[in-house]
Amino acid sequence: MMKQIGTTKDGEAVNLYTLHTPELEVGITNFGARVLSFRYAEVDCLFGPKDWAELQADTCYCGSICGRVANRIAGGRFELDGREYVLAANNGPNHLHGGNTGYSDRAWTVEEADDTHLVLSLVSPDGEEGYPGTVNVRATYTVEGRCLRLLMQAETDAPTLLNLTNHAYWNLSGTGLVDDHCLKVEAAEYTPMVANIPTGVVAPVEGTLYDLRSLARLGERNAADAIPGGYDDNYVLPGAGSVRPVALLTNGRRTLRVLTDAPGLQVYTGDYLPLPRGGVALEAQNYPDSPHHPAFPSIVLRPGEHYSRTIAWEIE
Repeated sequence: MMKQIGTTKDGEAVNLYTLHTPELEVGITNFGARVLSFRYAEVDCLFGPKDWAELQADTCYCGSICGRVANRIAGGRFELDGREYVLAANNGPNHLHGGNTGYSDRAWTVEEADDTHLVLSLVSPDGEEGYPGTVNVRATYTVEGRCLRLLMQAETDAPTLLNLTNHAYWNLSGTGLVDDHCLKVEAAEYTPMVANIPTGVVAPVEGTLYDLRSLARLGERNAADAIPGGYDDNYVLPGAGSVRPVALLTNGRRTLRVLTDAPGLQVYTGDYLPLPRGGVALEAQNYPDSPHHPAFPSIVLRPGEHYSRTIAWEIE
């Protein structure tokens, strides 16, 4: 099912598409390729905007595909093949989630749509937000049973950077805060940060408050005397390249499992949302600020290479 919910300032239609199975109903808009709703057992498990007016006011990337590079690039600049590129500094001195107008704020083209899958595409031109190369992106959302799967693919005509993710905020209760939710992340290491930028070190989580290998109650971990400002940290996931379970979120009544082939998972507990801690983001992606840390997995994409990233969410 499709219905128009708005129009961009450039006159492009903003539509809402509903995918469904007997157990799951998912609402997705072509604006930012955003997942707006994820309804299971009569509860919408996503925090964020639900209509066009709220979408236009959103500054938290709710449910969107972030790019050309998700997360932060320190100083808003990077070097590639001996040339320096300057990007928008839209997060203090740093570049965040693709810049002032990233993929989250573009109207994507709908290629295919039916009751169980939606295919969206986007052309990101050379020079957009300071990035080199024209990138063609394709996002395929599919529902099956109690699972929503996202496949993101891309190609470029010149060397560039690419790191895509989906920025959904989860609240399995549908309302209120996620302080009563418990989270588990299958990661023995993380990348410590200073002012939201990795130091370049990969450190063990053992013995720290960042150890989420067993279920941890978010409200306790986010207490002022524990992790002030809450989690906004990248976890190093083993087994990159194959789709495998990497995180589990539960409120005691519903359980969400995140699966991906990504090497990293950014855990953000939403302390700066309009309703602080109204949702938790589990962003499967490459590590933040990768261009400045050669030991991190590369996010360089070159002509002839094919970018592919899968993220899936299963609920019960």
